[in-house]
Order: sequence, then structure tokens, then C-alpha cells
Amino acid sequence: MTETNQVYNSHFLLWQESKPDFPDGWVQTGGDRATKWEWVGTPEGPRAIKIIHPSGPRAGIILENSVVIPAGEDQRWKIRVILQSYPAEVTCYIRVYLGAVSQNIFSVRPSSEPEVYTRVFSTPVGVTGIRVEVGILGEGIIIVHEIQGWRLYPKRELRLDEKGQIYVRHVDSIGKIQTPVSVRLVSPLPIPVDVKTPINTDLRDLRPSRDGIRIYGSNGNPIESTIDGLVQIKMSGRKYVQSAETVTASDVIAAIMPKDVSEVGVYSYAVHNVGTEGVLVQLQISPDGTIWTEDDLEHEILPGALEVFTPNRFLRYIRLVYRSQVPNPLTIWFQAQV
Repeated sequence: MTETNQVYNSHFLLWQESKPDFPDGWVQTGGDRATKWEWVGTPEGPRAIKIIHPSGPRAGIILENSVVIPAGEDQRWKIRVILQSYPAEVTCYIRVYLGAVSQNIFSVRPSSEPEVYTRVFSTPVGVTGIRVEVGILGEGIIIVHEIQGWRLYPKRELRLDEKGQIYVRHVDSIGKIQTPVSVRLVSPLPIPVDVKTPINTDLRDLRPSRDGIRIYGSNGNPIESTIDGLVQIKMSGRKYVQSAETVTASDVIAAIMPKDVSEVGVYSYAVHNVGTEGVLVQLQISPDGTIWTEDDLEHEILPGALEVFTPNRFLRYIRLVYRSQVPNPLTIWFQAQV
């Protein structure tokens, strides 16, 4: 087991000169104009994040993209969070992001005294990093004392390549080969041969049309080539990913959780208005998941209608914002091909 906690600044003691009023590596997420985030405690510790949330959508804190937790696929992880709330039993959440679109959400109800919550989860195929978000769903006050995480299995350290990046066992797509691949012997030294019996042979002239060498791959199958001697490469099939959530629009502008689309090829949102009133929805894009700009104008979705949102421009992160005059439910899908 990796005994060292993998969550950066998990006790909220560190800060940067660029943002001395908030712990380094953490950012605010959700909330509205009435929500307040306070960094409580003394610089020597202990320290905590206090979120005062009188109304509106969920509010919390989330790890920055620059300090994502390195992880691999098919692993076991444990997250440990210490929370307290006022009043007691306010609905709070622990959200674990697994790569671009997968996530685990755990609902908790802390008391007015600090309580420890632990959750164990598995990482799916294709995961290279983990982000953790903790926050409050209802009205009230939540204090986040600690957010820690450990890899339970496998016990060995992550395998890194020569550039210090995580080694990935699966390849989802293969790019075009730009230059020919040269092949040489592993050793240039001559191989000694001890001939026991003289052999008399009458070797005919070799011709490419009838003579050659067949090369086999590691799976025992021969490598295919064209009649001109070019290697044939088969492209792998596409991978499909999807996530869905149900939200309620109100007169306060709210946003769904952002998606990292840096590793997907084709992607879109689908929004179904399952309520009885019209809802205004807008697509936004961001280079870092913090600063957002509009990709298009707001679109009104009438009751019962389904609308599709696809970005006109590319940035790494995308999300939807929505609002309505009265509370109105929406079902939102994110679908992509890798």
C-alpha cells in the first residue's frame, strides 16, 4: 500500500503569493453570490475551509487541474474526508472525478462535530488521474477539515516512462506514421557458426516476386504487407463514453460540472426539458476549468423539447449553464467518441 497521502495540501496549510487568502491547489466551485468561502484557523494550523451557503445550487471546493492525483486503471483507492455542518445532518457530497467523464458521488450528512468519512472505489480503464470535490447541497454551513487519499492496490508504484509520465497499457487510437521505420540488428557483431558437415548446395537466383522473409508479431500472427512491400496497419475501433445527470433550473444561473475534452474526438451535450416551463441554456468553454467564456448565445428549450449543444471553438474544458423563471427539471447527457 502507498502509505503517503496522495492529495496535495490536504490539510489546507499551504498558500501562494498569488492567492494568499485561499489554500494552494484548491478552488471554489458552484454556489452563487450569497455563498461565502472562508479559510479559517491559524497559519500554523490546524486550518479548514468554511462554506456558508444560504441558498442556491451546490457549493464546494475542488482540486486544481495542476495538482491532479496520478492514478492508473484497475486500481483500488481510499478517500478520507473530515466534515462538520451547521445545522447537523445537512446534505453534503464527496465527488471523485476519474478521468474525463467518469465520476463517483457519495452523499453524507455530517453532524455538528467533526466526523470522518472514508470511501473505497475502483478506477476504470483509461484513467490517468483523479480529482476530488467536496461540498454542500442544502442550505447551511459546512466545514471541511481534511481531504486525503491513498492507493490501496496495487502496492507497487506507478510505472513511468522515460519522460516521467504515466505509462499507459492501452492505446485507444493510432496516428498516421509520418516516416519509414528503420530496423537493425540488436548486435552488430558476427554470430559464430560451427559447421559439423560440409553442405553442397546449388542456390538459385532469389527474386522478390517469389522469395522473401515472413515476419511474425508477438501474438504469433504474420505481419501483413501490400504487394509493394508496405506494412499494412489496422486502426483500432472507437471507444464510446457517456454520462448523464438531472438538475433543476431556477432564477439563479447555475452550471453543471465541467468536462475535460482534451482526449476525446467527437463530443456533444443533449438537454431534455422535462418540466413545464421554458429554460435558457448556454454552452461555455475554458482553458483551465476556472475562467469561462461563452461559446454561443443562450438557447431557450421549450417544455418537452430536446436540444443538442456542440462547441464551435475548442478549449480543454466545456460546461453548460442554465436558468429559468421558476424551478424546472432538466436531464443532461454528455456523449463522446474517443
